Amino acid sequence: MTEETKETEDAERMETINSTELLKKADPKRLNLGGIVPLSTVDWPGTASMVIFMRGCPLRCPHCFNDHLQTGESFEDFAFVEKEIKNAAAFISSVVFSGGEALMQSDAVRYIAGFARKLGLKVGVESCGFYPERLASLLEEGLLDQVFLDVKADLKDPEYASATGRFGVAPKVTESLEICLEAGAPFEVRVTVFPETAKCVENIGKTLSHMGIGSVMFQQGMPKESEEPFEPVPKDQLEAFAESFRTLGISAKVRIKGELG
Repeated sequence: MTEETKETEDAERMETINSTELLKKADPKRLNLGGIVPLSTVDWPGTASMVIFMRGCPLRCPHCFNDHLQTGESFEDFAFVEKEIKNAAAFISSVVFSGGEALMQSDAVRYIAGFARKLGLKVGVESCGFYPERLASLLEEGLLDQVFLDVKADLKDPEYASATGRFGVAPKVTESLEICLEAGAPFEVRVTVFPETAKCVENIGKTLSHMGIGSVMFQQGMPKESEEPFEPVPKDQLEAFAESFRTLGISAKVRIKGELG
């Protein structure tokens, strides 16, 4: 057994233990809630959305802006979230599940997504792609109108392990991408570029083009408050990456934090 394989198995074992403990504490009608943004036009561009942040994430990405949501407990009844959605329904057209990793609590996503759709709202999910089977289930049930999938580096280890804090993630992300393609689901790949992952962008493009991915959003990776500041990848370089993806037949855009559009 290689060192990488052992690390992967140990991490998955710990995740199973932690998930089991969480399920023991969780009521079937409750979710581990990280917070709610009543109105956002950023998470689903062109759409007014309520964003529901779920606690818990299997990854430990070094630059994670929401690392406070990776662990912890703050359970709320589904009824609380239903009330929040009803209060915002006149001002929004969709609900987006984010995190953490929303699909870590896929049963809660399923229930609340069903409630939102009964109100005539669209449903989207932002995911790291770690749970392909859960994603497939929600798509098969017709509960998702849009999927936003993160691709954090070249889809192989050790590159992906460096970007996510654990080995064995890349095959799960690849499977999630394939599931979205096979389902014909509207989805967008999001590539947040940091200085150390910029060198991977060319290979990411080749991989996504080979798979038949049609849409990518480049995002400028920024330092989180708790880490040493660094100079982000400049916008003109991100625009150059986007143009290179277009030559591969991929519709690519760039989003800079703080800029509209």
